[in-house]
Parts: sequence; C-alpha cells; structure tokens
Amino acid sequence: MSEPLLEIRGLRKHYGAVRALDGIDLQVRAGSVYGFIGPNGAGKTTTIRILAGLIRPTSGSVFLGGRDLRADRVRAAQGLRALVEVPSFYPGLSGRENLTVFAKLARAEAGDVDRLLEAVGLTHAAQRAVGGYSLGMRQRLGIAQALVGKPRLVVLDEPMSGLDPSAIHLVRELILAERQTRGVTFFLSSHLLHDVETLCDEVGIIHRGAIVAEGRIEELLGDAISGYHVRTADDAKALEALTASIPAARPRLHPDGGLVVEGDEALAPALHRALLEVGMPAIAVTPMRETLERYFIEKTDGVMG
Repeated sequence: MSEPLLEIRGLRKHYGAVRALDGIDLQVRAGSVYGFIGPNGAGKTTTIRILAGLIRPTSGSVFLGGRDLRADRVRAAQGLRALVEVPSFYPGLSGRENLTVFAKLARAEAGDVDRLLEAVGLTHAAQRAVGGYSLGMRQRLGIAQALVGKPRLVVLDEPMSGLDPSAIHLVRELILAERQTRGVTFFLSSHLLHDVETLCDEVGIIHRGAIVAEGRIEELLGDAISGYHVRTADDAKALEALTASIPAARPRLHPDGGLVVEGDEALAPALHRALLEVGMPAIAVTPMRETLERYFIEKTDGVMG
C-alpha cells in the first residue's frame, strides 16, 4: 500500500462555542481518488478551506508529502491545487487567455492549455470572454485550471455543481484519466453519492465535525444483504401478510412492482414462512446489497443535507 500523500491529524476548528471540526483524522493515499462526504454543515468545506490556506485551524496538523502545511506551507503546498466554491477569473480575458496565465505560473508544458480545454468541452468557447460564461462553463474552466501543470493533489469542492449531465460525464472521465495517466491524487467533496461510488477508491464520512467512517468503499459496504425485493402473484395481499408477521422489516410496495423488505440473511426464512401461511408463495426473492447512499444515511442519522 502506498504512503499517504495527505494526512490530517487531530484537526479542529472552533468558532466560539461552535465546533465546526472536532479533531478529525484521515489519510489520502498517493494516486487515489478520495471521496469526502457529509451533510450540509458537517465540516466538509471548513476542512477544504483549511487545506487551501483560506482559514487557519484552531489546532491539529495537515501534512502533504510528509511536510507540515502550516509550518512549511511554501514547500508543502507545491503541487497542491484547490477549487473551492465558485472559481475566479479575469472576466475580460478569454477562457484560453485565463488558462494561459495560470499555465505560465505553473510552468506547464506546451499544449497543456489546449488539451485541458478540449477535455472539459470548452474548445468551442476558448476565444470568448469569461465574463460571458455560464456558471457551468466557469466551473469546467476552474477544473481545467486546477489541472494545469503538474499537480500532485487536486482538492475539488462540489466539482459537479452547476454542470449538466454531459459535462458531468466529461469531468468524470477527466478525473479518471488524470489519475491513470499522470498519477494525480484527488480529494473530492460531493453530494452526488453515485459519482463518489463510481469515481472513488476510498471515502471519509464527516458528520457534526467528526469522521464517522473511513476506508475503501468495497470494504465499508462489504457483501452484506440490506433487504430483499420480493415478487408475488398479489402484492397487496403479500404486503398485508408481511406487515402483520414481520413489521420490523418495514414491508412496502416497490414503484416498479413487488415489495421491498429490510433485513439481513436471517430475514429470509421468516419472509417465506409468512407468505406460505397465506397461500402466497414468493415468485422471486432478490437480495439487495448495501449501497453508499444507505450506508451514508445510517452513519449520519438520516441527515442528507
């Protein structure tokens, strides 16, 4: 296993009596895509603003490549890029001109600007003034800006915000390509749990300023059964029988037909027995595996945002 590129130890941020961060610890391996998720107000943006140097922590340490980001920021932050909230540009300059300015500062290779403009789908608008860009176009240009040159760690706060489905696909593909071809490490905050599950190797869940779960997604979710999708000849009759027999399983009708019940492997015998007792044997019983969304809800007390 590779050494952590980013390590956070005991990070705290207090605003008077409010504890925005309450001693969080996490590690991000070099070359990984790390998903940082939590409800609104959980502490995600506060953490990212500390990483970006926009605010100072009350206590705790952040290490990038083994260097303390607070004590030796100039050297530690080399190769660190962060896109926090809405990106800022020179509105009178074109998209290409804005990106060229950053490319010169980053000592990027020739062709980097054109490559990234194409990757985020802005080649057609490269000569237009950024002041006339839509929110989604500015967001895509901001992602391209974060990838100019040779970044080691790219921190993205809600990178899919304001993007249409086509642009979201482009950004997903770009993140995966940059990770595979250039070894860029990503620290990604998002409310789109499907994107996190698709893109990320590991995830950290923050709730009320504390990390409540962290690890590889497949290990967190495992192969555990979280419920069953049941099909019968009479769903209404089956629902009545299951509600009377095993109410703790929370039987309910599924929008696409059949019923859904919640529980692990131990539920299956009781499920079949309840249906047989009313002469309604199951036509099909399909196990449902844990999803990141369900796991997230469990770990955050049902708070979605």
